[in-house]
Amino acid sequence: MVNREAVAKGVRVLSVPPIMVSVLVFILARVRSDIFRSVSEVLIIGILLGVVPIIAYPLQKLIPSLKEKGREGQRKLAFIMNLLGYGIALVWAFAVSATKQVKLICLTYFISVLLLTLCNTLLRFRASGHACSFTGPLLLLVYFVGVKTIIPCLLVAALIIWASLSLKRHTAKELLGGISVCVVSFILAHLITFFVL
Repeated sequence: MVNREAVAKGVRVLSVPPIMVSVLVFILARVRSDIFRSVSEVLIIGILLGVVPIIAYPLQKLIPSLKEKGREGQRKLAFIMNLLGYGIALVWAFAVSATKQVKLICLTYFISVLLLTLCNTLLRFRASGHACSFTGPLLLLVYFVGVKTIIPCLLVAALIIWASLSLKRHTAKELLGGISVCVVSFILAHLITFFVL
């Protein structure tokens, strides 16, 4: 019989932000040729949104003050690296006059990390960064690919939520907070991208 905890841990690992954004970028590059203008754009977005944030995990072990804080130190550095990667991605998208779709992706990620930081530091509400980071790719996938992706995306979201609750990594309130942050970020990014820019 399969160990339930092992399955939940596997789901959590497979749904980390770098993997989720990589899957999103790969699918969009395959099915929507109008979003990215070149392979280099796909790689740049993958690196800035996926690779830069994951650097927080090995880097945390090298910074004594964050290493001794354990998971909280890791979480703090992850927010900083997300802000850095997403910020550079946003500046890059505007600097190279990327497509509106790429700008929407970058703005959604950037606004989400700003709102998560606001929730977690100023409001002292621990909105789940994991929930926010899995919601973004799923939401963007439905938006760019269409309604045929809704059911698979909802199933993936349900599985990730189950894993987080099962492992007691987040409460339902924290998960709902992270999901809400991402939805609000997407709406704001959409309004800015298509009605302001």
